[in-house]
Amino acid sequence: MKSTGREFLESRSPADPRDAIGAFPIAGEAEIDAAVRRARRAFPAWRAAGSDARAALLRRFRDAAAAAAPELATLLAREIGKALWDARAEAALLAPKVDVTLADGMRFVAPIEAAADARAVFEPRGVLAVLGPFNFPAHLPNGHIVPALATGNCVVFKPSERAPAVGRFLLELWRRAGLPEGVLELVQGAAETGRGLALHPQVDAVLFTGSWAVGRSLQQACLDQPGKLLALELGGVNAIVVLDDAELDLAVAETALSIAATTGQRCSCASRIFVQRGIEDAFVDKLIRVLTGLRVGHPLEAGVFMGPLVSEAAHRRLGLARAALCEAGGERLLLADPGLPPPFTGAGLVRFERSEQRHPAQREEHFGPEAALYPIDDLEHAIAAVNDCDYGLVASVFSRARASYEQCLGRIETGLLNWNRSTVGASGRLPFGGRRRSGNERPAGVLSTLYCTSPQARLENRAPFDPAALPPGMPRP
Repeated sequence: MKSTGREFLESRSPADPRDAIGAFPIAGEAEIDAAVRRARRAFPAWRAAGSDARAALLRRFRDAAAAAAPELATLLAREIGKALWDARAEAALLAPKVDVTLADGMRFVAPIEAAADARAVFEPRGVLAVLGPFNFPAHLPNGHIVPALATGNCVVFKPSERAPAVGRFLLELWRRAGLPEGVLELVQGAAETGRGLALHPQVDAVLFTGSWAVGRSLQQACLDQPGKLLALELGGVNAIVVLDDAELDLAVAETALSIAATTGQRCSCASRIFVQRGIEDAFVDKLIRVLTGLRVGHPLEAGVFMGPLVSEAAHRRLGLARAALCEAGGERLLLADPGLPPPFTGAGLVRFERSEQRHPAQREEHFGPEAALYPIDDLEHAIAAVNDCDYGLVASVFSRARASYEQCLGRIETGLLNWNRSTVGASGRLPFGGRRRSGNERPAGVLSTLYCTSPQARLENRAPFDPAALPPGMPRP
């Protein structure tokens, strides 16, 4: 739709297209430029405000976010289809990020005192672009914005085009906290807007959460701006290993959660399950029973575990991926969504007899509640199979023996490795990031203050000129 010559994003709930959430003006080149320039003008004063003043404002945002969590949870459920239990969990993450950043994250950018006259300080980078995803449209951008502001930067934030109302809600929370004008700017739009913001010459860093394909395109687009930092948090084709001494019910429950949380739309969801042959039948029977019993429905209904996928286009892509897995030789064990109207879907499971993963469908991220099961002979077989992957975000190992888990340490090539826990969920007090196509070695979480700053080493001298200190052959001035 058009209004005063501008295009608008129209946000509707994927669970009910009749639920119109709002219309949001799309930022073109002129609007992006104006937002970046406002942030650039605000930067000197925000930087000079000092860490104590910035921390006080962040704490006011923390309190506002905590008070608004119920309202935000409802908006998340409506706008992206996240089940209410899941939406409430996301909304509750905003406030604690402030405390973690101020208590733990700032320690990593404290001045380094090498000697009385030698130190390093961590300076803010300037104006940072934050490009948010749809699956955690509040929590993940917040994970960039809080440390960026705490360290003295200004931010231009582009939410996902699937969650413009959530993006506006975040901006309003900061305004309630009293954030000065220009310190946080908001631009709305899809890929073209994001690319325009990322490439703006006065943007000093791009903090992006999303797919490998988009992250790669951002890297290529920024090749002629080598001084621009990119912090890329990308996808995952994550794995679970279940050994024959695992507590079976625990392994099944955590595996089902890993497959289907957020309707499979998390970068940390599991799509590869490696099960030792001796327990495969028992594990599969229980897993199918749990996955079949997951309640799918409107995200605001009580007791619903999974809402819809974010869009009908996402539903079509998942259908193509499921067909490709079968074409690759996978035996369909479960498809728990007959009769569900798009974009609602149930969980799916296929089985491959061999652990080699050669077909593209086995190696790509599908972003839906779909997993492939592979029988393995022993732990060594499992480690090799887990590492047969182009991504490296998270893996989980299920075994009663801690020694088996410890054999995986340093050998399973992921940024996160869990023992007897699902692949989804993470501690805000730890790093979060992956290897290979899962990121570019700039982990978020507690370390996010590092990519928001740039170190400057300083050698200082308070002593008067000493001619005796001149090197041989250098005349006195």
